Amino acid sequence: MPSKIDTTGYTSPVEVSTGKTKNLSTTDQTSLRHDVQVELQYLVDDPIYDSVKPVQITPNFADDERRTNVRLCAGDPENLNDVRGREKEFSLDANGFKFVKAPTSFKDWSSQPKIGQVYLKEMEDLLKREVEGCDEIIFYDARIRQEGEKGLKVEGLSYNPFARQVHVDNTERSVIEKVKALTEMKSDFLLRGRYQIINIWRPIKHPVYDCGLAVADGGKLKKGDVRECERHRRDTQEYWDTMGVIKYRPGFRWYYMSYQDEEDCLLFKNHDSALDVPARFCLHTAFDMPPEEILPDMPTRESIEVRALVFTHPRGERRASETRMLQQSTPIPHPLAEKLERQELKRIDDELTITDRLREDIDEANEVKDAVLLLRRKEIKHLEQVNQKLAEELRESNDENQRLLRRIERQEQEIQKWRTEAMGPR
Repeated sequence: MPSKIDTTGYTSPVEVSTGKTKNLSTTDQTSLRHDVQVELQYLVDDPIYDSVKPVQITPNFADDERRTNVRLCAGDPENLNDVRGREKEFSLDANGFKFVKAPTSFKDWSSQPKIGQVYLKEMEDLLKREVEGCDEIIFYDARIRQEGEKGLKVEGLSYNPFARQVHVDNTERSVIEKVKALTEMKSDFLLRGRYQIINIWRPIKHPVYDCGLAVADGGKLKKGDVRECERHRRDTQEYWDTMGVIKYRPGFRWYYMSYQDEEDCLLFKNHDSALDVPARFCLHTAFDMPPEEILPDMPTRESIEVRALVFTHPRGERRASETRMLQQSTPIPHPLAEKLERQELKRIDDELTITDRLREDIDEANEVKDAVLLLRRKEIKHLEQVNQKLAEELRESNDENQRLLRRIERQEQEIQKWRTEAMGPR
């Protein structure tokens, strides 16, 4: 286990008196680097999961234990490698994650409207800079996390505890469901290209001292490491989406950043449709620092995380006018920003997520294509309704014909009877 930090004369990345981060050189960052050893929480190694799909309740509270079959246990002690000073060694496609310097001037984390107006736009710009081939972005979830009720107070939002479980936020099944739900008629076009889910995570207000976020190298994962788990809503018990749960095995390569500060953004994949990249996703989990590693009298972690669908349009389907449109277009109104402006959201957590659609206007040719597709779908729906009505009329007509035939038959019988009587004995 790591030796206890000698805090006498210790130079941390943070000026405790001012709460501001020093401008560290590469040498300084390397000298501060230190790995830690922890036990992470994994799915129990139980043969039942070979025949029964894991099901988890969301949000997950202590009294939900009888309604979920997901049981966790600590794995063997594992080394978390500190990336400080070696951030450039990692990339999204090779490892499934990357750490980037992304200073933000935004500080009003307690204001829903300002988070929507300012912060989301910063994160959109960050993804455009850091993700190659980024043609379109849809933020579909955002959450602020803190420990217990003493953390950050956001207008109308309750606290959201840390997820201390090795997991992947989504599996391919629910990713496709999200794409279809959030993009509607455009999903056919987007699903023909590359689609990724990328999370952006950063501490807020101060560095992380007690509970960090660890990511495992997605390029070193093996087939079968991730098992699909259905998540059901706590209130209705209905299917919500899927996530990936993981059993412990030796060999995972874990990383974190010591004293990760507000300007240190972690980008990590939860899904990538591309089959030719080493890392299509990476495992992640919150973890508690060993007690001997925590500096005295430091505040508990507070952080914000946003999740985005990032699309690369299918090759060969981009029009010449698209580049112009992407450069000149103005983003459509953001539903998330509007909701935050009105303070309509009660909280940001697993049960009530924030959805948003940040996207670039598509080019004129695609707009025409989508418009034609929409008209065709509407016409198909209309024709189906007409056919259904005609079928009902036909059934009614057949019933009426049968009734008329029976009436004619009865009348013929009456006529025959009367004829017989009229021709009786004379």
